[in-house]
Amino acid sequence: MSNALFTLEEGGRLTGVTIRGPHWNYTASPVIPGYIPFAPGETRDEREQWRSEWYARGVSMQADSSQFDNCELWGFSTGIMVGSRESPASPSILYSALHNCMMTSAGYPIDINRGTPTIYRCAFDAYRHAICGYGTADAGYLAIECDFGPHASSHPIDMHRIGENESGTTDQSALRWQWCAGGTMLVRNSIIRPTRVVDQRHHNGTNAGPYEPDLYINHNRGGFTPHVLIRGAPVDGIYLEGNQCAHPDAETGIDQSSFPGRQRMNEFGWHNIFTRQNQWNVPFSQ
Repeated sequence: MSNALFTLEEGGRLTGVTIRGPHWNYTASPVIPGYIPFAPGETRDEREQWRSEWYARGVSMQADSSQFDNCELWGFSTGIMVGSRESPASPSILYSALHNCMMTSAGYPIDINRGTPTIYRCAFDAYRHAICGYGTADAGYLAIECDFGPHASSHPIDMHRIGENESGTTDQSALRWQWCAGGTMLVRNSIIRPTRVVDQRHHNGTNAGPYEPDLYINHNRGGFTPHVLIRGAPVDGIYLEGNQCAHPDAETGIDQSSFPGRQRMNEFGWHNIFTRQNQWNVPFSQ
């Protein structure tokens, strides 16, 4: 059962609409309206409890034949959820603008449970991860001719490893499964702009300065971020082809973490990450 504002099942389509979520103007920041920070608290659990009360999901896409096109979606902690834990879906997300979906943790315009959506000519901005995935072998994405805008609170292109989301085994024969980070991911002929996390400020009330730093805004305010972070070993791979990238080179723009060192790796220390005909150090205007 979906807890999204809209659920698209077999043959479902949303086209030509603007969907504004509840968090479009939560902060007074002139940079990123809609940013939802951690609340102050003595423990992470206290901050997490506050944050969990702000979750809002715009669209749930639960069928291969579902389509989201020519829309604007913004102001949600998760814009579009693809598939579910129980079943995959590989819908189409086309010609749309997905922005101001930013949150400390969460903050995903597109979040893939299971399935491989086609994401074509979409524009992203003001997000934590523009596209992310749960990490199962049937979680992936095909992002073609997209524009990943410059305002991010972390890296724009992501895939978790399954062990970050599921655990519960000490069986050595099953441990390899925990390092899985998706199946097939493709980013082709796209523009990838972010190189640093936004230096966000949060208004702290009438007795504070106009935009005082908030310790819980994010862990890396103003710091470096790669274009891509794959947090384990993809079953097939992530393919980065023909993109225009702001980072100076592939080694700076792509990162991989959290998998056993016994995997076969290339000269960059990557496993199942493939690059071809990308342009680096492209001087985008922000």
